[in-house]
Amino acid sequence: MPRGDRIAGAVALEDSGRRALSRLERTQMPKRILGWIICVGVLIVPSTLSQQMPVRTFRYISEWKVARKDAGAYAVEVEKTVRPVLQKMMQDGTIFDFGTYITIIKEDDGVTNGYWFEIPNHAALEKVLADLAKVPSSNIGNSATKQHDLLLRSELRRSKASNGTNGYLYFNSTLIQPGKKDQWRQWWDKYQKPMYDQFLVDGLVNMYEIDSGEMHTMDPNIVYLVYVSSTADALDKINNAFISRGKSLSRDEARDMANGLDAVVVAGSHRDYFARAMSYANK
Repeated sequence: MPRGDRIAGAVALEDSGRRALSRLERTQMPKRILGWIICVGVLIVPSTLSQQMPVRTFRYISEWKVARKDAGAYAVEVEKTVRPVLQKMMQDGTIFDFGTYITIIKEDDGVTNGYWFEIPNHAALEKVLADLAKVPSSNIGNSATKQHDLLLRSELRRSKASNGTNGYLYFNSTLIQPGKKDQWRQWWDKYQKPMYDQFLVDGLVNMYEIDSGEMHTMDPNIVYLVYVSSTADALDKINNAFISRGKSLSRDEARDMANGLDAVVVAGSHRDYFARAMSYANK
C-alpha cells in the first residue's frame, strides 16, 4: 500500500537516520501503505503482552479506491458487512487481529478504504475468504476504480489484547538494497525496536509488526512497518519520543545511525500510509 509525505505523528524509516544526524527527529505520518521491516524467527512475547503467535503468520489486506464523496458511506458499509464476519472469525480463533479503515492522507492515485486481518496459515485464509464471499454486494464497492489485495508475511509481531473504534492505522514501506535485508534488520533492531517495545508497554500502540511480501505482487525487497494506535494524543507522544531520542544522540551516534541506514536502503523509496481505523481488534 505505499505512499509518501510527512505529517506529525509517526516515524518514517528512511528519514529517521537523517533526522538524527541533524538532531531533529521529526516523524512522518503517512502516506502509503506501509515501511520498516523484516526478520525471520520465533517470537517470544513477554507474558505482559499478548499470547505468543505461531512462528509465521500472514497479514491479508484488501483495498479499494472509490469516489471520495462515497468513501465515508463505503466505510460504514464495510463496518456493517465485513466487520461482523471478521469479529466472529476472531472469536473462534481463525484470525488473530482485524480492522477496517478509511484513508486520512489522500493521494490522487491512492486508495480510499480497506480492511485487514491476520491468519496463522493458508487454510485459515481460505476459510475467511469463503465467508467474506457471502457478504452482500456493494454498489459503491462495485464502482471502485481500483481494488487490490496484499498478502504479507509477519516477520516480527508484538501486541496487547485490545479492541476499539476510531483509532489510527500507520503503514509504511521501504525498499531494501538487494542482499541487505539482514543488515537492515540489525539496524532496525538496534535503533527502532527498543522505541516500539516501549510504546507498546506505555500503551501508545496496541500492536506493531514488521512484514515482508508473502505473495510478491510487490518488489520482494520491500519491507513494511504496521502499527495501530488508539488516540491522536498517543501519536503525538510517539512523535515527541523520537524527537527527544534524536536530541539525546551524540554527533557520532547520530552519524552512525544515519550512515547505517543509508548503507542498506534504496534512497528515496520510503512511503507512508495513514488511515482512520474505524474498528480494530487484536490478541
